Amino acid sequence: MDRDTQLALLDRVQAHRTAGRGTDAVSEVHRQPVDAYTSVERMDREQTLLNHAPTIAGLSDILPQPGTYAAVTVGTAPVVLTRDADGQVRAFLNVCRHRGAEITTGCGAAAMLTCPYHGWTYHFDGSLAARRRPAYFEGEADDGLVALPTLEQHGLIWVSADPTASIPAEPLQGAEQDLRELGLADHRLFTSTTFTRPINWKLVIDTFLEVYHVGVLHKATIDPLIHSDFALFDAFGSNGRMVVTRRSISDLDTLPRTEWPFFPHTTIVWALQPNTILIYQQDHAQLYQSRPGAHPGESIITVSVYVPRDTTRSDEHWQKNFDLLVEVTDSEDFVTCAGIQRGFESGAQEHITFGTNEPLLAHYERELTNLLVADD
Repeated sequence: MDRDTQLALLDRVQAHRTAGRGTDAVSEVHRQPVDAYTSVERMDREQTLLNHAPTIAGLSDILPQPGTYAAVTVGTAPVVLTRDADGQVRAFLNVCRHRGAEITTGCGAAAMLTCPYHGWTYHFDGSLAARRRPAYFEGEADDGLVALPTLEQHGLIWVSADPTASIPAEPLQGAEQDLRELGLADHRLFTSTTFTRPINWKLVIDTFLEVYHVGVLHKATIDPLIHSDFALFDAFGSNGRMVVTRRSISDLDTLPRTEWPFFPHTTIVWALQPNTILIYQQDHAQLYQSRPGAHPGESIITVSVYVPRDTTRSDEHWQKNFDLLVEVTDSEDFVTCAGIQRGFESGAQEHITFGTNEPLLAHYERELTNLLVADD
C-alpha cells in the first residue's frame, strides 16, 4: 500500500486509541448457522466450489525460476505447477496420461517431468515428450497433461482445478495495489508443513479473522505483542483485510505524523476467498490454506512462511519463528477449535454469534455463503 494509505490507516488506529477502547465495527451482529460446520451436504457444496473456484496455490517463489515445478492440491485435485523456459507459470492435473499415476511430488528443478510408474516424460508446457518403448503405443494420440487455468499476479499464483473454468483478470477485487506494494514476488519460500486436525476447515480460517480472543486465549503468548482492540476492517469484494495493531503503536506518540512508520506497529491479515489467509508481518509473510478432510469435522491445513530474498537473518531464526508460529496456532487456536467442533456436534445450539466487533469474520462467512449460492 502507498504512503497515503498507510497514514490514513494509522489515523484510524489513533482515533480508536484516543477513544480509549474500540475497533472497526458494523451495525449488526451476524448469526452463523452451526450446520455450516457440521452438514455433509454443506461440505459437499463447499468441496465442489473449491474444486473449480480460483484458489491461491502459493506465492510466486513456489516456482523460483524457469525449469522448476511444485506439486500441490487444489480442492481434491492433484495439481502440478511449472515455470517454463520463458518464465511463465503453468498448471496441470498431476495425472499421467498413460495409467493415471501422479507425475511428481514435492517441488524442485528438472529438465522434464517424468512419471515414476512407467517413465513417460512431459515438457514443462505439458506436452508429451516421450513414451518409454513407444512401439507398443503406435496409433495413440500424443496427449499431454490436462492444462488448468492459472494466473500469476503481484506475487500470488492462482489456479482452478477445473479445466473448463476461468480466472478473472483481477481476482483481488480492488486490493491489487495493496498486495503489489508488499513485494510478495520478492519473498522466497522458507518452509511449509501440512497436517490434519479434527475441526471443520472453515474454523481454521475463522480463527484469524478477529483479535477479540487474543487477550484471553493468547494471554501468555501473543497478547503481550498485539492489542485485542484497535483493529481495522476493509472489504475488497468478497475478500477482506484486517489491520491488527501491535502494542508498539505507542511509539507513534513521540513522532510527527509524517514520520509514522507503518509495518513495525501493524500486522495485516488478508482473507482471500475461498480458503486462504495471508498474514504480512513486519518482515515476512505467512500463508494458511485450509480444505475439507474426510468429513465435516476434519480439515487439512497447510502453513507456509515466506521470507525476503535479501534477508540477513539466519535460517535458524526463521525456523524458530516458524516452529513458534505452528506451536501457538496448533496448541491454542486449533485445540480450542476442536472443542468448538465437539460443541457443534452436540446439538447444543443452532447458531453462533459474530459480534459487531468481528466484521471480517462475518464478511468472510457471508461472502463464502454467497459464493456457494452463486455456484449452485
